[in-house]
Formats: sequence, structure tokens, C-alpha cells
Amino acid sequence: MPTFLKTLKGINIWKLLAIVFAFLNLKYLPFAWHLRILNGLLTHLPLTSHRLHTRKIQLTPSALFQPMILSSRAQPFEIDYNLHKSNSTYFSDFDIARLHLLIRLCSPGLAAISRELWLADNKTGPKQVRIMMGGVSCNFRREIRPFGAFEMWTRVLCWDRKWFFVVTFFVEKGVRPRGWTLQPRRRGGNSKEEMVEGTGMEVQDGGMKNGMGDKRKGSHPAIFATGIAKYVCKRGRMTVSPEKVLQASGLLPPKPRDTETPPTTTDSPAGVMEGDALPMGAASAAKVRDITSSAAEDLIDAALNVKPAEDGEWGWERVERERRRGMKIAEAWSRTEELGEGFLGDEEMAFGRYWDWF
Repeated sequence: MPTFLKTLKGINIWKLLAIVFAFLNLKYLPFAWHLRILNGLLTHLPLTSHRLHTRKIQLTPSALFQPMILSSRAQPFEIDYNLHKSNSTYFSDFDIARLHLLIRLCSPGLAAISRELWLADNKTGPKQVRIMMGGVSCNFRREIRPFGAFEMWTRVLCWDRKWFFVVTFFVEKGVRPRGWTLQPRRRGGNSKEEMVEGTGMEVQDGGMKNGMGDKRKGSHPAIFATGIAKYVCKRGRMTVSPEKVLQASGLLPPKPRDTETPPTTTDSPAGVMEGDALPMGAASAAKVRDITSSAAEDLIDAALNVKPAEDGEWGWERVERERRRGMKIAEAWSRTEELGEGFLGDEEMAFGRYWDWF
């Protein structure tokens, strides 16, 4: 103990405070974001996932819409003048959470398609099919206090001919899934009923109920915020449909012969490598047009309450039903691209031009 006190005494108080401050803000140290990305790659890439004994676990269509859960905490650097996690800091956490999911689901399919296309081009042109973000948005419902623990539940929402939509929920720590597909030995799965702390609500399979036994529809009470992002798979200028990537990853069931290509939320460019899926149909398209922005927010939040899987594997109709449900949300969100039409540039007046300090 005296030796420790002598060592502590020899450290400048400012150095000590700097070390403590850095320890409390590990997520915002230089290159911390890159290290978090590297951790996701090492955890889920096929060459390294054997460390967690998950390489031999073959995912099936029944796991396609399951969430990937990542834990974190609101650190001092993330807190704004309202003394809660700043809205700008959610997006860097979204990056990490989505990476864990997409690497696990898409890396086998991307590798297989990359090799197939490269060989088809006589080993010329881009060698890799890459997945790139096309947009992201976030809705905030509750605040996260300083040092507050939270979890990010990230799952596939839907896909069309071009875009792959992913939704992430910032959730109060304590909500537990019914089980763990990639970690079957992990403890902590919930029973068919559990109490959400501080809400007086019981979570059951397929929804929530209050003390009167009535099921509650809509948002889960544990949600802090909800984000949605869309991705596109590219090989040079050619777009590879998400469905082909999922098929190559073994995550889609056998497809009926009389199916057609799904519509896209936006116009697709030339050179799309199309997949096949059931069309939404006129009735579904009409429902999409009727969705307002506020209703879309409730639909996104309600996606956390995915109905529990029935016994057995998921067939094509069942996967397609869940995809269509997500497409209603994606179509409404994609209309925000029309906001660009409101930018007039040199045709309008402005308040002035000012400088930021940094």
C-alpha cells in the first residue's frame, strides 16, 4: 500500500484527471470507432467467428428477422446541455450495431456472389461486391441519462429489388429475448411472461398486456429511440439485389416458380442484378400510400414486437409476409427523399452566412 501511495503521489493531478476522463469516454478516444468496427468484424466474419463457437451454427430463414443485440452506455462526452445523450451521438452507435448484424447475415452471400461474378467476367473488373449505406434516420422517444445503460436491438426490416432496410432500437437494458440462436448456452432468456420494470405491463409472446389482461398494441415501453437505414450492394456500377445476397447466405427458403420481382421504393438504375420475390400488389401499395409520417413512426417502433415464430421452419410465404409488413414502413420513409425538391439554392433569399468555430 505505501508503494501505491508513493506512485500515486508522483503522478501529476492533471495527468490523473486526464486518465480518469479518458477512461470514462473510451468510445470517443482517437480510433475508438475503428476499433469497435474491427471488433464486429473479428466477432462475425467466418474466418474468426470460430472463437465464439458460432462458425458451425448454420442460420436458417427462421433467424432472418431476429435481432442482434449490442450493449453500451451513455458516456460523458455524449451528454449535451440537456444532460442526456445527444441526438448526434446515436448515429455512431447505429454504425456499430448494424455492422454486427450485416456481417453475420450477408458476408457468406457477398463472398459467394463476388467470386461468381468475378469468374463470370474472366477475373476482370471489381473483385468484391460491397454493401454501402444509402440513408439513415432516427426518431427519439425517451432520453438516455448520463452513464445510462442501454442495448441496441438491430434486425432486418425488409428489402426490395435494390434496397436492404435495417432497423435499430435503442432499448432500456433488461428486456430479454426468448432465447439465443448463436449463443445457445447463454443464460438469461425470458419466460413467456415477464414484467417490464416501471411500466406495470407484462410482456408476452406477441405483445404486452396490462393488469386487466388486455394486450397493448404499438410501441414497446422500453424503447428510447428508433433508427432506420437502407443499404445497397454494389459491384462497380452494378447493383446486386438483396434477395440474391440473402439466398447465397442460405437465409431464404425455396421460392415458388411463379413469383415476380418486387417493386423498389425508388427508381432503380440500369444494371440491376434482379432477385425474385412476390409483388406487393395493388392493395398493399394502396396501404403504403395511406401511411403518414406519424403512423410510420409507430409502425417502426411496433416492429420490436415481432410475433413469435411458430414451430418449424419459415417458408417463402411467411418470409414474404414479414417482408411486406416492413415494406409499408420503408415506402413511407423513402418519401423523405422528396425533401430535396424543396432546396432552391440560388433562387431563394437567405439569412446570412456565418462561421462555425471548428
